[in-house]
Amino acid sequence: MQSIARKAALSQATAYRHFPSVEALVTAYHEAVMRSLAEHGERSRKRGKDLFEHQALRWVKMQSLHGPVIVRFWSQRGFLERLQSADVMTVLSCAAWDRALRGVLIDLALPDTLLPVARLVHNALFDPRAIIDLTTTAGLPDEQVVRRLSDAFYGALTGWGRP
Repeated sequence: MQSIARKAALSQATAYRHFPSVEALVTAYHEAVMRSLAEHGERSRKRGKDLFEHQALRWVKMQSLHGPVIVRFWSQRGFLERLQSADVMTVLSCAAWDRALRGVLIDLALPDTLLPVARLVHNALFDPRAIIDLTTTAGLPDEQVVRRLSDAFYGALTGWGRP
């Protein structure tokens, strides 16, 4: 916290007054990122896959700035476990993505009962670590990352939806 306060040009006491720990600071930061993404989706008039890819592009672009912080403090618990326990970050993630995920299910003629699966598969494919790897290590442009991950997502949902 001392290093963070110094970089923010604050006294350590001021930093602790607002955030009792580094974990609390990072949680607030991550919450702000997810709220920003949710607001981005809410403002969009797009639907279905178009909305999903609109959100996905925003998410991919956000990773160049926010991804390293998110990854560093990423939960070690599984997505479904966090979802069942109503983990704050997981609930915010669902709020940011559910409208787009439901639109994809509609476009793919899949039942809304697959929403939990869509959440799980989306969380796995659009993990910030994977996005950073694809953009930084593989050198793919953001739009290509979105195209490839989106196509993989649609394929996975289609496969999962088969009887």
